[in-house]
Formats: sequence, structure tokens, C-alpha cells
Amino acid sequence: MYDRDMPLIKAHALASPQGLHDVITFVLLTIQQPFQGVATAMDRVRSEGRDCALLFGSKRLGYDYAALHCDVLHAAVVKAVEVQDTIGALDVLTNVPGLGVVKAAFVAQLCGLEVGCLDVHNMRRFGLAPAAFKWPPKAKRETKLSKIAAYVETCAKLGGSRYLWDSWCEYVAGNRGNRRLTTGDAVSAFHVECFNL
Repeated sequence: MYDRDMPLIKAHALASPQGLHDVITFVLLTIQQPFQGVATAMDRVRSEGRDCALLFGSKRLGYDYAALHCDVLHAAVVKAVEVQDTIGALDVLTNVPGLGVVKAAFVAQLCGLEVGCLDVHNMRRFGLAPAAFKWPPKAKRETKLSKIAAYVETCAKLGGSRYLWDSWCEYVAGNRGNRRLTTGDAVSAFHVECFNL
């Protein structure tokens, strides 16, 4: 699943600043929403832009920030992917409003870096404390980088990007937020569908 689907999204994200903005928008739209509705949400944002009602709160702030800074973000992420600097990519991506380390890691994973999205489902199934990787808004840079490094290390210990992707897809298949996506394969393929690739 990961080997089939992630490279398609990675190619889209790295091809242009707009591609990365699409990936950031996708990730923002997954926050506290049923996953099976994200393709429709992406279509609405494409047609309505920043005024789409689905971009509420920090999602709109993140969307606007990513649009304004997409050239810089794209250059930084492309460079990070070239040298496999996951911590550097997360350092940059966590500046996007609405992207804490968990969702910034999802963006990085979609860009081909060795990390995963330890969302509420993964936190629960791996017995992790939800606040383990958070830092206060005015945290020192060393604190932020230390938390990011611990997050990346935890993802590696849990099995890495491929395992986290494939096992998450299997884990959430058919659940309350994915009743139409009844298999892990369907959940994985749905990621690609959201980008019309």
C-alpha cells in the first residue's frame, strides 16, 4: 500500500510549491474529521479557496500561511528530502499554523521522509501519551528540536514510515470515520484519490 501510493503523493508534493500546498491543505483537512470525507473537502477547497467553510480556525491560518510561504516551504522540504533530514523538515513544517509535530510529520511522510503520523488512533494503539511530543508556544528552540527528535525516534522504534502507513490503514478501515473504506488497501488508495492523481 505504502509502496504503491506514497510515491505518487510524494512526486506531487515535491514537483512544485503548489503541490506541497495541496499536501499541507490535505493534512489540515484531516484534523479531527472523518477520513472518508477528505476527498470531498479537498474538492470544495479547490473550488471555494480560502473562504471554504471547511477551513475553520487554525486550518485557515495554516492554509494562508502555506500559500504565502509555499516557495520557502517547498525549497526547505525538497532539500530535507534530498539529504533525508526529517528533523529539519519538521522544524520548518511546524511553523505552519495548525501543524503540530504529529500533522507536520504526516506532511513529511507524504513527502517521502522516514516518519509517520502518530494521530489519536496510533497514540491509542501504541499506548502513547497525547501530550508527549507537544511543546509550549514560547518554548526554546532546543526544546522544540528535542521534542521533534524524540518524535522521529519513536516513529522509527514503532517500525518506520512504511509500517506506520500500512498498519494505520488496516487499523482504521471500516471504522466510524471510514465506513465506506472497508479495507486497508482502500484507505491507502483513498489518500491518492484526494489529490485527483
